[in-house]
Amino acid sequence: MNAELPRTKTKHIVKPEDLAELRLLANADLKTAADLLQECSVQVLSKEEVLIMPDVTNQALYLVLNGRLRVHLDSPWSDPVQFIETGEAVGEMSLIGEKPTSAYVIADAPSKLLVIEQEVFWSLVYAEHAIARNMLLMVVERMRANNSLVAEGVRLREQYRRQTKVDTVTGLYNRRALEELLRRQLLRSSMNKKPLAVMMVEIDSLRRLNKEFGRTAGDHAIYTVAQMIQNRLRPTDIAARMEGGVFAMILPECNEAGAQAAANRLREGAAEILLEMKDGSILPPVAISIGIATMRPFEKANELLEAAEQALEQSKRYRGAGSAND
Repeated sequence: MNAELPRTKTKHIVKPEDLAELRLLANADLKTAADLLQECSVQVLSKEEVLIMPDVTNQALYLVLNGRLRVHLDSPWSDPVQFIETGEAVGEMSLIGEKPTSAYVIADAPSKLLVIEQEVFWSLVYAEHAIARNMLLMVVERMRANNSLVAEGVRLREQYRRQTKVDTVTGLYNRRALEELLRRQLLRSSMNKKPLAVMMVEIDSLRRLNKEFGRTAGDHAIYTVAQMIQNRLRPTDIAARMEGGVFAMILPECNEAGAQAAANRLREGAAEILLEMKDGSILPPVAISIGIATMRPFEKANELLEAAEQALEQSKRYRGAGSAND
């Protein structure tokens, strides 16, 4: 995709018949408009060529003589939020408001645009009442569309944030969120020369609970252990559910001794858990395994997580699967 604003323009003899399909000029005197537009140029875009980029000063209104443009808010690769068809205009908001542009406008097909510079644009508005009315209606519609996009964007962002960062069973962060947070915490700890530990916890009895009592019982155990973990950690610690009955915790400013103390609190908490179902039945006690890894110089997030996973597997082998261990 062309990342530069196209600059090639050619002079074009504007005829009234060229303007008949342009919404801006609906019900206007096309001969008067054609006379005012004689100094305008035509810009030809190939497919995927960029017309407008965000944060650029725009001093022209573009009328689509033929072809189609599309508008992207976040990046040229995000889903388009609008298409500008033949006869429609783009660039009016930044031109009238004299503010930097806020979106990408890209040719969705080979397109030919009539480029109306700012001075000519205002001459048209002052000369023809119909053009001024049309532009006002276009601006109002664009503002309404923008408001709808903002409201929908807020809703989708919140939904996306929940879906991409929060585990639905426990309310803890999910693996993706934890990996992102761990990268930040590693950088912060390295810059501040502070220790950092990662702790992995697994419910060893989860498979048996699922097999003997059903998935609902397993989910209840996962949720209960997650609540216990949250209650037994410091406010600055970060907990996430990785998968199944496996949890990970980021312990900022925590060395090996501090992590072991945190592990002991979790073992005590697990021993106190009473798994009672809604029907009043009592499930067998849960057993957890714990693995700990502390940050080493220049260590990456995935390396620290792998070290904690290895420590978890080692402790399970040492004490036997299904037992609480170091």
